[in-house]
Amino acid sequence: MLALLRTTLGAALFGSTSTMAGGAQASSPAQAVIPWSAAQTQAAGIGTQVVGNSQGGASAGLVLQGTVELPPQATELLSTPVAGVVQQVLVAAGQKVKAGEAVARLLSPELLVWQRELLQAQAQARLAATKLERDEKLYAEGIIAGLRLQDSRTQNELAQLAVRERRQTLQMAGASTSGDALQPGLTLRAGAAGTVLEVTATPGQRLDAGMPVAKVARSGKLAIALQATPEQAQTLRTGDRLAIAGCDTAATLVAIVPQVSAGNQAVQLRADFTSAQDCLRVNQFVQVTVAGRTDAKAQGSLSIAAQAVVRHEGQAYVFVQTPKGFAPTVVVLGTEGAGQTLVRSGVKAGDVIAVHGLAALKGAWQGMGSGAQ
Repeated sequence: MLALLRTTLGAALFGSTSTMAGGAQASSPAQAVIPWSAAQTQAAGIGTQVVGNSQGGASAGLVLQGTVELPPQATELLSTPVAGVVQQVLVAAGQKVKAGEAVARLLSPELLVWQRELLQAQAQARLAATKLERDEKLYAEGIIAGLRLQDSRTQNELAQLAVRERRQTLQMAGASTSGDALQPGLTLRAGAAGTVLEVTATPGQRLDAGMPVAKVARSGKLAIALQATPEQAQTLRTGDRLAIAGCDTAATLVAIVPQVSAGNQAVQLRADFTSAQDCLRVNQFVQVTVAGRTDAKAQGSLSIAAQAVVRHEGQAYVFVQTPKGFAPTVVVLGTEGAGQTLVRSGVKAGDVIAVHGLAALKGAWQGMGSGAQ
């Protein structure tokens, strides 16, 4: 009778221990490996993914709409530096020009005045230099006082300064500063290679100083104004590469406005496009796809398919394949979007995780513990 009682108590004790272990396993199913053979994997249609470094982040594959714009730094406005009459216009809208190519020619009486003032300043400078040379000799012989020599030196410096001022004024206007002949003609030239967008001057027109003659868009420099929802903007980072349909070169996201538009609650974005390829036009509507990220931080991050993540009790899990089966593993996630999720910790590059056919794995996991959501 005593032996029977001991046996019953022992069975009850061990049974209680087994139940407690099962309860612990239920509260923490991620600590166990789900036994799973290759045949079961194939039968359940489970697809896997190798975790690797992300080249684009969670925003890769995101499609955005935008409009091509001409940035201010790529616009050159050619204006007349002096008042004059347009003699000849040498370009037309849409025409490509090279750096230094003539755009228009003008006749300016004011230019003659500037050239005359330069010649006068040069004559005064030569006179001042001659006077200084003479006074230096007289001072060395003790004939004149030092104060007179100092005055001659000052006059010479002022004369040389006047020459430099007049010469630089003519150079800024694009006029020649060599020779003694007066030239009323002035040629306006393109400062950089580009395309003429607009010609505002006509032959015979009289222009005041500063009036526009032509507008030139510098080659290969465009901007794209984009819009995104606040959720999409959260997945984007400056430096993201944006693939453009019809262009071999990708644009680069350079600005994300830290506010939304009052009208449509959209976040304004701006991308720069620099390329010699003539594939975009100003005011053109374009569709871009986030292709990747160029910064080193994004290239070193890990990215997995969003469908591989399973939520359970406020934590995120993925099923990591092992030689014995699949192990539910806790992961810390980063930004999400466009079907991809950044992973901060929990897995490493080279791990194999399940991404398709997870119903069977989730069912087996639920059988080992509490249900997964």
